Amino acid sequence: MSVSISVRRTAAVALAASSLLFAAACGGSDSKSDKPAEKDTTASVAPSAAARAGAAKSVTEAQLKAALLAANEVPAGWKTDPGAGDSVGKAEDRDCQKFLDLMQSQPAALGATARQTSNFDHGGQQVFGFGADKAAGYLNGFDATVAKCASFTVNMDGEKAPATVKPLTVDKAGDEAHGYELVIDTGAVKMSFDTYVVRKGAALSTFSATTKQPGAAPSADFKTVTATVAKKLDQAIKG
Repeated sequence: MSVSISVRRTAAVALAASSLLFAAACGGSDSKSDKPAEKDTTASVAPSAAARAGAAKSVTEAQLKAALLAANEVPAGWKTDPGAGDSVGKAEDRDCQKFLDLMQSQPAALGATARQTSNFDHGGQQVFGFGADKAAGYLNGFDATVAKCASFTVNMDGEKAPATVKPLTVDKAGDEAHGYELVIDTGAVKMSFDTYVVRKGAALSTFSATTKQPGAAPSADFKTVTATVAKKLDQAIKG
């Protein structure tokens, strides 16, 4: 990034990173969610035809809220952060934008009909509700998009920053589950996030956590939280 953004801009970006880029106040709505966990050795779990058949059922606001993480379901020391983090910008490749959208909520994010959020100072969750089978459609070809966006550029208020995405191995959950690490290099700091995405029917639940070291394996805490995210989504949608 150029010097024109300088320390103030870098600090703002870092703050947005630490609050997980979520721009909506905690508990706001606009979109929907996803489901639980069981072991797998692949980076993502694709949906079956039978799973897709259940995607048309609508998701209620009450179900979205029920899928949110509570304060006692995140690592010790995480504080609730209902504040408004900034957007980190736009991917210059439209296909790569979804890796930002799954982390930073915007009005009518992802084309969802409803959304609930639960934000903490080191991570955050979004639960999205979609109409018909749009949730499955949004994740269609996810692994191929991860490969395509292994390296891309993010435009941050006119300043360009290189970004990378790599797949993370996650447990089987819901109708499908995916994981990826996003790293954005602002020049002054590398912002790194591990993100988990799980779908159940017409709902998506996403959880992102800042990482201490880009490229490092996800922490045990991350896997514990993602298992809870999947379980809560599954229970909420069944309910």
